[in-house]
Amino acid sequence: MDFSFPALLALLLLCKEPLLLRQTMCVCLLHEAGHGIAMCLTHAGIREISLTAAGMQMRTKSSFLSRKQEICILLSGPMLNFLMAGILWLWHGSTDTVMLHLCMGAFNLLPFSVLDGGSLLASLFAGNAPLLCMQTLLCMLLSAAAAAFLAFHRIANPFLYLMCLYLAIAQLRVDKQGGIW
Repeated sequence: MDFSFPALLALLLLCKEPLLLRQTMCVCLLHEAGHGIAMCLTHAGIREISLTAAGMQMRTKSSFLSRKQEICILLSGPMLNFLMAGILWLWHGSTDTVMLHLCMGAFNLLPFSVLDGGSLLASLFAGNAPLLCMQTLLCMLLSAAAAAFLAFHRIANPFLYLMCLYLAIAQLRVDKQGGIW
């Protein structure tokens, strides 16, 4: 656990919506549980779980994964979020938790390399430098568009702006290193 994780958690506990924070943490844990279940089912194993201010991340024991194993593991977190959203919607109707699951699943499928969607693209486009370069360009445009959208709608939440900046910087860092795998 990085120091930034409990520091951010303490900051968030000061917010006015403690129930929403608890729901968000549960949604995040279920997302990671989806990855963990897939890692166990594909016999990749869990080597490490990292907790930082940027989120949670799991790494496999196996250094080599087949493309099928990798895709299964990467999609399992978002798919569990979508499954839980469907179950909760059928059981309770539209709730904040349903929306949190939908947002978590969709957010993690964005093409940023530090997210499941970007890692999936890196796996599918392995060795294709022009496509990976286009992915980085797309991510920079998405970050800028998201920040512009927030500003246009006068949304003053600094965490959302920081997330846009973090995703852009992380994408550029990953692009310079030649991929996160």
